[in-house]
Amino acid sequence: MHAQVGCWKAPYSNQSIASFGPWQEAKPANGDILLIRTYPVPFPPALNEVGSISLPELVKELRSRFPGSPVAVWIADGPPECVIDLVRAATSASVRAILGGQAADADRLREELTYPQGLSTFVMRWASDAGYLPPGTVQQEVHALLDAPPNVRTLQRLAINRHEAARTWRGRLQQFGLPTPRAWLGLSHALHIAFFMQRNSTESLQTLSERLGMQTVAHMSQQFRRVFGLPPGDVRDLLGAEPLLHRWFSTRLRR
Repeated sequence: MHAQVGCWKAPYSNQSIASFGPWQEAKPANGDILLIRTYPVPFPPALNEVGSISLPELVKELRSRFPGSPVAVWIADGPPECVIDLVRAATSASVRAILGGQAADADRLREELTYPQGLSTFVMRWASDAGYLPPGTVQQEVHALLDAPPNVRTLQRLAINRHEAARTWRGRLQQFGLPTPRAWLGLSHALHIAFFMQRNSTESLQTLSERLGMQTVAHMSQQFRRVFGLPPGDVRDLLGAEPLLHRWFSTRLRR
């Protein structure tokens, strides 16, 4: 697999992609998105910087080095069978934004990085690649907590729905040194709100607060500061889960 990496900078427009180069030279700033531009064979002779590293290996390496930067993949046009292989490789690495065509599209990037489906699988894969969770500590309880419906705010209700005792959940998570069930539920709820705000990043905080059914912007601010340590304006202006996950995990687990 031959590729280069560029930094997609805020405000994440079609004109804000920095020049591409070898992945070893990537130096993303806070909030930058790492965009892997892949070349299905036959590839340009000048693009041999990556060598024989596979796409999943490259994604893992970038997440490990820069856990706060989302990783997206842009697959250039090429033979259909090669493009399909790269899409499969990116999907196997839990890449949330897979772009194609002659130019990377900013609207598509925003849509895919703020899509909430499959959140639990992505979070656990990212946490493993970023070095926060050793492989094998993926617990069914964590998946259930992260995928809990928005109206489920307490562990008791979720545990009852699954016909289990809440204390059983707490005990299993404690065995692996993982955050409490309440913390996971709070993370899931805050991420869904963050995705909505990032999808509608041109709207004011007051409008977003009203659309989300929150009482005031202050209420929104209290929640985001409690979970991510950031004000809502900063959350809205970011893109993707990774910068928020990095802040959340770094205050609760060691890498």
